Amino acid sequence: MKKIFQNSYLILSILIIYLFIFNFLSYNYFIKDFKELEYNENIKSLYSFAKKIDKELQKIEQTTNDYAKWDETYNFIETKYNNYIYENFRENSSTLEDLGLEFMVFINQKNKIIYSKFLEENSIYNKENFIYYILNNFSKTHTADIMKYQNGHFYLAKLPIVKSDSSGESKGYIISGRKLKLEELNFALFDNISFSDVENKHYNINFISSYLDNIKIALLHNEENLINYIDFFNKNNTFKLSIKTVDKREIYQKGKKNILFFNLIISILFVILIYILFSYMQYQQKLNKKLQIEVEKEIKKQREQEQLLIQQSKLAAMGEMIGNIAHQWRQPLNALGLVMQNIQFAYQIGELDNNFMNKAVEKTNTLTTNMSKTIDDFRNFFKPNKTKSYFKINETIEKTIFLLESTFEHYNIKIQRDLAEDIELFGFSSEFSQSILNILSNAKDALIETTLENKKIVVKSYKKNETAIIEIEDNAGGIEDKIKDKIFEPYFTTKEEGKGTGIGLYMTKTIIENSMYGKLEVENTKDGAKFIIKLPITKE
Repeated sequence: MKKIFQNSYLILSILIIYLFIFNFLSYNYFIKDFKELEYNENIKSLYSFAKKIDKELQKIEQTTNDYAKWDETYNFIETKYNNYIYENFRENSSTLEDLGLEFMVFINQKNKIIYSKFLEENSIYNKENFIYYILNNFSKTHTADIMKYQNGHFYLAKLPIVKSDSSGESKGYIISGRKLKLEELNFALFDNISFSDVENKHYNINFISSYLDNIKIALLHNEENLINYIDFFNKNNTFKLSIKTVDKREIYQKGKKNILFFNLIISILFVILIYILFSYMQYQQKLNKKLQIEVEKEIKKQREQEQLLIQQSKLAAMGEMIGNIAHQWRQPLNALGLVMQNIQFAYQIGELDNNFMNKAVEKTNTLTTNMSKTIDDFRNFFKPNKTKSYFKINETIEKTIFLLESTFEHYNIKIQRDLAEDIELFGFSSEFSQSILNILSNAKDALIETTLENKKIVVKSYKKNETAIIEIEDNAGGIEDKIKDKIFEPYFTTKEEGKGTGIGLYMTKTIIENSMYGKLEVENTKDGAKFIIKLPITKE
């Protein structure tokens, strides 16, 4: 019982360890998915942000290109007629606003400013310095770009002024653009966005841009925030712009809470299950202990009943055994009678001397000793076994046959033996002997009722794998099919009333199958019936 409790606590400990391992593994497994989801969503936002800048540059480039390839613009650079300015950029006009621009500058091939237009709200910059800064830093730029000037960043497009059919030489350039405003780009992509001046960053991701060619992203995430640095470079890898974005790690934090909540629920259910299981195991242990006690009582009771039935079976056969003793004693009693007659005859003719008397006494002692041994053999057979012991099958079979041999001779029944190597079993030898005797007695009774001249019983023993097999076969004609399945039932007999109890074969089957854990079978052969005993060869 102590061992069962130890096993229960061992199982409980294993289950608790399993719970911790499950929580650890499930947390790491699912949090990895949430991190991956969060990472992918963050990359999507970064990509969308980069594409917005690309689109803004594309829009400014296309607008600027429309004016740069306009024949009126081409002519204006040479003639500078005011009608062009009046129609497009007169005071209080909304041309720049409609085009999405904050400034537009016309210059000739000599970098001389022909005309410039700025929105009033951006007049805080010195226009002349602003324009010359563009000319000095972007003189070779023929496309869209980003420019930093003082504390601001600007979208910029510089395109050559040519005819609409692209004929003739370029007359100059149009430079246009507007200020880069982060709030216009964000559109709720990130919680916070700002310009950055952090240097020497470790980049994790690259995007390809249509205008700035290379966008490098550094991911610096902590437990609370997703921090991204988006750095824009032009085609010769010159740094242009760095933007810092900060986003709350909502997916990660929410996922972590969900996983912890899920693990908590699972842990509670698991603990409840462990409690129920442990309580059930304790209940089962108590129940098993109670059942074990009851089973032991029943086994003891059944064993006592079996022993009682075995003894009853032996007592039922005692009358027949007395007949067997009489058959065993018939010959020695006749011999004793002859010895007594010889003594009397020797005395009458005067030849009874010491030598004759000594020989007669010696022969008498031999005969009485054999008769006493016969009584001991029968007495031992009826003595119940108390403990199991090792016994040899063939030796036990020979002793059993000896008890019936004289009776067999009386009824002209021959016993044929085919006993292989002697096999040793552990059990109750007298019960096994009783089983053999019951089968032999039934075979004898069946043969007595026949008119056969060559009545015989064949007893065979051999070993097959780890099984001892004993076969007892007679030539009495076999068992009728309609009663074949009933012969092992208690109190079933085919004999006349008063000549059979019906417990012989029942007890034989009980002994073989319940006490010796073997198998008893019967089958009809061409001449008679064959009883087959199969016993496992086991150690104590």
